[in-house]
Amino acid sequence: MMKTRLRCFNRVIFLAIVATAAAGCGGDDSAPGDGGSGGSGGSGGDGGGETKIGTSKGDWEVYTNPFGDGGASPIPSTIKGSVDAFSPGSSKMRVKLTVSGLPASRPFGSHLHKLACADNKAGAHYQNNAAPDGGASDPMYANNKNEVWLDFVTDAMGAGSAEANVDWTPRAGEAKSVVIHDLMTKNDGTAGAKLACISMEF
Repeated sequence: MMKTRLRCFNRVIFLAIVATAAAGCGGDDSAPGDGGSGGSGGSGGDGGGETKIGTSKGDWEVYTNPFGDGGASPIPSTIKGSVDAFSPGSSKMRVKLTVSGLPASRPFGSHLHKLACADNKAGAHYQNNAAPDGGASDPMYANNKNEVWLDFVTDAMGAGSAEANVDWTPRAGEAKSVVIHDLMTKNDGTAGAKLACISMEF
């Protein structure tokens, strides 16, 4: 009788050990799945990260004799701020402009330009798909998908900021500055006189 009970007890212990081992194996099986989910999340995190691909350098150059709009409002030479460009990958770009020291509560246009600030006052807007000669203001090319438009309105302290997102990055050596204009950007890409410029390196 005692032997029979002992055998039963041993059998229960054995079955309990087997059940525990099976549960442990099941836990091990689930771990890679959890890790796989984490890896997927990590991959998404990497996809959402950004790399800085461009930044402004030096001080803003204020154009004392703006052209393009004879009624351009002069702006202080004390303008401060910067422009940075980031890419989340896949040839996309986010450009962020932050400025201060401008006239308060006033709208301005701003764009990425092709030339250096001192070279013909930065030349024309940089366009991803360049317009044919004479067509730079054609809305087919002068739009906020093909150019970088950074229009903003200053606050009561004369500070402003803007961001633009485009599905491309500039060709090497073809985008060299950011210009602040006297007016908000119109449908044809024009925005009045060039008031100030900062160099941009990509």
